[in-house]
Amino acid sequence: MQVLTEQNRLGDILKFESGDVKRFSREDVTVLSGQELALGAVLGKITKGACPATGTADAGNSGAGTCSAVSAGAQAQVGTYKVQCVKVVSGAGDFEVIAPNGELVGIATTGVAFTSPHINLTVNDGTPDFALGDKFTIAIPAGSGKVKAIDFSGVDGSQNAYGILIGAVDTTGTLKSLAFTSGGTYAVMPGDQVKGATSGASGRVQSLSLSSGSWAGGDAAGTLILDDVTGTFQSENINVEDNANVATIGGNASNYYPDRPGVAVVRDAEINAGNLVWPAGATSDQKAAALVRLAERGIVSRPIA
Repeated sequence: MQVLTEQNRLGDILKFESGDVKRFSREDVTVLSGQELALGAVLGKITKGACPATGTADAGNSGAGTCSAVSAGAQAQVGTYKVQCVKVVSGAGDFEVIAPNGELVGIATTGVAFTSPHINLTVNDGTPDFALGDKFTIAIPAGSGKVKAIDFSGVDGSQNAYGILIGAVDTTGTLKSLAFTSGGTYAVMPGDQVKGATSGASGRVQSLSLSSGSWAGGDAAGTLILDDVTGTFQSENINVEDNANVATIGGNASNYYPDRPGVAVVRDAEINAGNLVWPAGATSDQKAAALVRLAERGIVSRPIA
């Protein structure tokens, strides 16, 4: 006999939330592309952008050394880190590493890899030598604010539990992106079936955008978003039914995974933690730490009788 497993329902996870009509516990979120997340997925939020690989030397530096091998740690802060020379030795020196909030992270010694939960880097000597006060800056920008499945190995903020998804969201799918040029004079529209004049590949237009030119002018350029794609496009013209050579493409369509909206519980709620959805391979310790983070946001586990 076939065994059927019922998927989670909202009531299996969410036992209480703050607010009746206004749903204070909930927040509209943007789910990062390329994910298929189930109801009950534990989310992390991207609060920090990419860390530069090198520090920027101050224009007034006397020394010609560099700051390289820069990477962010899990406790990195948004803002500008300062790496400033506080001790000079011929061919070497010590540099204070100061976080954006003014906290002294540690002392980096020239030629020695500096590591910390905040930031990692190496200060390299040069000719001439560094002088007191020489400094580098490392700016870490704010992140996109999008959410994704909690990533315990992340350093962009997504390693910290932010909330719980209350409805499944799929940002994968079957859509394809196809760039075109030389469009005109037929104006391609959503619903049109485009076909490669040489390859015979085809797809139905879901949406499109123009980056330059116009259909009327015969020089439209932009991107088609296609569904129901069959075959492999190549460098060729594309047709729409009896309309030949409506545009020119340079190659095959690529996967198109757009961000999508979702709703998450991010504050002041009671949950059944036993039904939460975690990334594959999440350990008991990682889950426990994430539940502590959620509790700090007012999302607490209710014992189930």
